Amino acid sequence: MLRPNTRVVTFANQKGGTGKSTVTANVAAAAGERGQRVLVVDVDPQADASTMLGVDPFAEGRKTLFNVMLGECEIPEATARDVVKGVDVVVGHPDMSQVEIQLSGQMRREEFLLKALFDHVDEYDLVLIDSPPNLGLLTINALVAANDVVGVVSMVDLNAYKGVLALMNTLEELRSNRIDVRLAGIAKTQVERKRLTYQALQEEMAEEDLPMFRSEIPLAAAFHNAGASSVPLVLFAPDHVAASKVRELTTEILEAGVVAEAAA
Repeated sequence: MLRPNTRVVTFANQKGGTGKSTVTANVAAAAGERGQRVLVVDVDPQADASTMLGVDPFAEGRKTLFNVMLGECEIPEATARDVVKGVDVVVGHPDMSQVEIQLSGQMRREEFLLKALFDHVDEYDLVLIDSPPNLGLLTINALVAANDVVGVVSMVDLNAYKGVLALMNTLEELRSNRIDVRLAGIAKTQVERKRLTYQALQEEMAEEDLPMFRSEIPLAAAFHNAGASSVPLVLFAPDHVAASKVRELTTEILEAGVVAEAAA
């Protein structure tokens, strides 16, 4: 099945706690700032990307991606509009964890999200998918729907690197099944360069010759403060050094798409 014309980027790591949802929400806001029309698709059952963008998944009458995946509504009905400048979000929900059971008995179950998005993303310049921190059917759906994958690695957690290696194996398996999805690069989060874990992870990823984005997102309490206010850091504290690093990362991710299109 062909993908939509709109570029789709999935943020992934098969381990939790890497800052994946935080990066997704902030890159979306940074892209929106520069005039992009962005759709965030919150596949993670924790629904953190939705709440960071100011959306309450439990609001009365709210349709979410859970309803889409059960075939109860279409993507537009589960989309919160203009949550921040230029950004819409297909709202996540904790009940998403139940969807894998529903999908397991369906034909071509790995393409369900792709099919759901296909007719509803042409108005956007960019679709960003926040995937679950595991390797299940929801994550596979998030990967199959994407052109590019951004691996998110916490540089204070040695196990986060193992999650990326598992992700690389999954991408290789998908490509062997003729699903064309590539690793655009590794986004390094929670960076403190003086830590031994940073140095060890940097060396290991270099040895594996993994593509790494130059911009590194620092370990900063400001992310937690922004999250508590349900506002992305790039809007909550726009002059913070971490916000500047997010904007730099956003530029790299957008430019990676241009390079890929030129190569194709």
